[in-house]
Amino acid sequence: MTANSYRSAIVDLLTDPMQLALDLDHAEGLVGQIEDVLDADGWDIRRKESDHAQWPAPKVIFATRTGIRNELVVGVIVERYTVNGRGCVWAEMPCCDRHAKLPMEVHAEFAVRCLPCRMEYAAWLIDENDGGYLAVFKVLDDPSLIWSQRRRTAKHPR
Repeated sequence: MTANSYRSAIVDLLTDPMQLALDLDHAEGLVGQIEDVLDADGWDIRRKESDHAQWPAPKVIFATRTGIRNELVVGVIVERYTVNGRGCVWAEMPCCDRHAKLPMEVHAEFAVRCLPCRMEYAAWLIDENDGGYLAVFKVLDDPSLIWSQRRRTAKHPR
């Protein structure tokens, strides 16, 4: 949007039959009144610029690292080597020594959950062009902060 291109967007919204359904003259007059009030109070309307360089890159843990359970927080990406199976591949879970069975589909994303660890991941495969695949896991949910265990009492034994 340029400096005044927001005007046409607001006018379109005001004249939309599913919104306020104002006629064009009234909508332009209302936008002018809003601009006058904002200008009188010292406000300046500018396009918001976002700087993607300021955003931190996600942490990537490569396939050869092990013992990373304490580093698994939401957004961390973990790579794991795979072993081919019948129509699937097996990859070691990032959180423990269990294995995940993933369909051999390169252009798909899978939801994976480690039940004992209660970790949730988005997983996808990367073809390494040597007959093997690399499994990539992205941590979606880290339940470590909300784990709790009820104590058994005499009134409520298991």
